[in-house]
Amino acid sequence: MILVIDLSKREPKLVLKKGQKKIAGHQWPGLYQLSETILPEIDKFLKKNKVKLADLKEIKVVPSKESLVSSRIAKAVALGLKV
Repeated sequence: MILVIDLSKREPKLVLKKGQKKIAGHQWPGLYQLSETILPEIDKFLKKNKVKLADLKEIKVVPSKESLVSSRIAKAVALGLKV
């Protein structure tokens, strides 16, 4: 499975994919509070869909055009979760 952290819109979005098929999505307000919200939102999203971190083969980040800092935060979280 692949977890996509999409920051291309005003609200961050998490997408869970299996191959090219979208399984689930979750969106929340707070592009500029991403450092405070991203980890709890990922945890909640994965628990809701009964997916463990070990089940994720890849974590992708779609960067924000508005906030370079938010893009860097999401990339750092993705790297941390891969370990």
